[in-house]
Order: sequence, then C-alpha cells, then structure tokens
Amino acid sequence: MNVLYAGIGNEISISVPGIAPQDVSATMTNGSLVRKGNLWEAKPVAAGRDATVSISARTGSQVRQLASKNFRVRSLPDPSPYIEYADANGNPAVFKGGNLAKAVLVNTQGIKAAIDDGILNIPFRVTGFRTLFFDSMGNAIPEVSEGSRFSERQKEQIRRLQRGKYFYISGVKAIGPDGLEREIAVIEVRVN
Repeated sequence: MNVLYAGIGNEISISVPGIAPQDVSATMTNGSLVRKGNLWEAKPVAAGRDATVSISARTGSQVRQLASKNFRVRSLPDPSPYIEYADANGNPAVFKGGNLAKAVLVNTQGIKAAIDDGILNIPFRVTGFRTLFFDSMGNAIPEVSEGSRFSERQKEQIRRLQRGKYFYISGVKAIGPDGLEREIAVIEVRVN
C-alpha cells in the first residue's frame, strides 16, 4: 500500500492513458488534492486514517469515475538533529555525532534538524535545545538556547572545552511543515 504523510504536500502522479491531462480530475478523502503542473499534491489531514484518491475523466460530454486508490496516512517521522559546518574545502558538511575538531565547533552557529533519509528531504525549524557540559570535577553544567543558535553561555563553554572532552546536545525541539513540535534525539560531541 502506498503511503502519504499527514500535514504536508505529497506529490503524486495521476494520468489516464488516452485522456488529455486537462480532462482528468481527482478527489481525495481525508484531505485535499490540488493539481500542480503535471503532478498532483495530496495533503492528508489526519494520520492513522486512510485516504482514498478517486480519478475521473471527461470523454465528450460524460464524466466517468475510472479508478480509486487507497493510501495509508502516517505522521512524519522524527527528524535528526545535526550541526552544519564548512569542511576543509568550504563545502557544507553535516555532523550528527562523534568527534569534531574544536576549530570547526567554535565556528558553528547552532544546530539544525531535518528528515534526510534518501526518500524524504524535509527541513524542520529548531525552536530550542539544551547543552550539557562537564567541569573538571565531573559536575554537570546545563545551558539552554531558546532557538537554533548557540547562546553566548553555550559558546563560552565550547571555547573552554579541551581536546578529548565531550558534551551533549539534548532536549532539541523542532517544528516540521506539519506544524507539530517534537523533542528529538541527542547529539554527543567529542572534541578532538
């Protein structure tokens, strides 16, 4: 069964052999369906309820329903948080956890989030996150950002980090194109 994601526009192709595209029409349950050039955009409303796309065609003065197709409607999966930085050649690169050079880390602005799994490529807007640093005694030093950028206090903690030390980025809140806010995965950063 085919899948559509709730709250976002999903491109689908609708065509009928032997019928001109302008003579093809379609409707959808559990959402809206709009023609966008040669494709259609299906925007389901509710996850967990199937959507049915019904296709009709005009032949002469008659309009006939030709087919219908059921789609399973799911919520968007959670995005992955990452730090975007410039590599040695100045090209954008993505860090999702592990070792990162301090010089690179000091020059980053904050974090981003996206679904980028080879099928979907959907950016999310980060609305806040926490960092957790550790001092020389092992005491936790939490800091909060009210957006996608590192706060001044977080930047200061990053500048103080020594090689081999690590910190965590957690409590990442991100809003997708479906309008839902999610708290997503933790990033562990080890300075090398």
